[in-house]
Amino acid sequence: MVTRVTGLASGMDIDTLVKKLMTSASAPLDRMNQKKQLLEWKRENYRELSTKLVTFTQDKIKDSLSKASTLNTQKATVTGNNTAVTATASSSASGTMTVDVKNLATSANVVSDTGLGLSASTSLATLITVGSTIEVGGDSTITVEAGDTIESLVKKINNSKTAGVTAIYDATNGLSLTARATGKSAAGVDSGGNLKVSDNLKAAFNLGDGTAAENAVVEVNGLKMEQTSNTFDINGVSLTLNAESAGSVSTIAITKDTDAIVSAVQSFVDSYNELLGLMNNKLSEERYSKYTPLTTAQKAEMEESDITAWTEKAKSGMLKNDSILQETVSNMRMAMVQGVTLADGSKVSMTDLGITTGDYTSKGKLVLDTDKLKEALDKDPDIITNFFSTNYSNSFSNNKFIETDGILAKLQKITTNTLTSLNKTAGTSLSSKELTASFIVNSSMGEQLTSLDRQISEFTSKLNRMETSYYSKFTAMETAINRYNTTASSLFSS
Repeated sequence: MVTRVTGLASGMDIDTLVKKLMTSASAPLDRMNQKKQLLEWKRENYRELSTKLVTFTQDKIKDSLSKASTLNTQKATVTGNNTAVTATASSSASGTMTVDVKNLATSANVVSDTGLGLSASTSLATLITVGSTIEVGGDSTITVEAGDTIESLVKKINNSKTAGVTAIYDATNGLSLTARATGKSAAGVDSGGNLKVSDNLKAAFNLGDGTAAENAVVEVNGLKMEQTSNTFDINGVSLTLNAESAGSVSTIAITKDTDAIVSAVQSFVDSYNELLGLMNNKLSEERYSKYTPLTTAQKAEMEESDITAWTEKAKSGMLKNDSILQETVSNMRMAMVQGVTLADGSKVSMTDLGITTGDYTSKGKLVLDTDKLKEALDKDPDIITNFFSTNYSNSFSNNKFIETDGILAKLQKITTNTLTSLNKTAGTSLSSKELTASFIVNSSMGEQLTSLDRQISEFTSKLNRMETSYYSKFTAMETAINRYNTTASSLFSS
């Protein structure tokens, strides 16, 4: 290790001299660090874009408009007696049905004929012998244990997974036991629809004969049927019986849920515009080439606010005129304008659905006229399916979109190609929505950064050796001057 001298013999400020020499020699290192910083900023911009593309692909292409349940959303409208029945339609439902509710499904129930006048904390042993078993509901036996109370018995019944019974106790009115399921075949109900309760439990709580369970009886389009529950499905329609019809029949009409479909298309348009807007902003963002990343030495001489302002400009325009983004934007806009050619040779364009682009300043953003879309759906209920989901199932095997592809198939291929390019270029994830997702090292930018790290490390070692050499030379100079001064002093003193 070289001893650093202060320059007392020579009168020189050696540390300042060495610092100036090293500042000049460190210029290539500063440039390498700045290049590395620019690459990292650009890679972070790519990752931001990648997460937005993944989100758009997963939320708006795969999990929304590509699904038949979204594009074929149906609604059930109840007229006539609209209080007796509630209806919900699935995407497979169709037609019209009349519903006449003759009888609602009920649960079996047993209650005390008279109350006991005992608090819930009363020992159960005063009513039933300790060690005996109680049977209630579906194949459930409960053993009476020392320390059990009326309250703990109620909890055991309610917590039983096999009893299928809800118990309620009130000191004044007694015990109530009700089957949780409706209908004559509910768990814990005998062939007559009565709740199964052991004799010792009946005697202890003065339980009467109770009320037998009933099945729902309903006529649908004249067809009489029994159901154990008040909620059941017929031809893709979920029916919930609320009250007996009492001679006033309910009519259920199944139609396209236009509002839900319009809402789904509007959501797609909004997400498409958000993604397109992000890429357009990145492509046109100003690049301030004079604002290079600050070195450590430069930051040391600046105020924090000045550093922030400078860095903001230095980070601007990382993806200005980027070729990957330009190709993606161009393909997305082309896909929308191109429309879809169907198997019979007819064509569906976005304008047929009331979708247009704004003026040139909007840079391809979409505008949806919901009234026109509703009119289009009234004329052709399949227009949304044809425009959006044609050939979607084949979009994962071929990444080149064609005119017979629906919009979602085209966009699926475009986003897949872009994500692949970003993955190869910047090492971004093909499937993550997280901005903190790790970069893959073996990408073009990853390899560049690895190479720069190696160059920076080697050049830093070189600078350390150079600094050591400078101090060694100045130390030798100081030593020589000291020796000369000593010799001169002895000569003059003799």
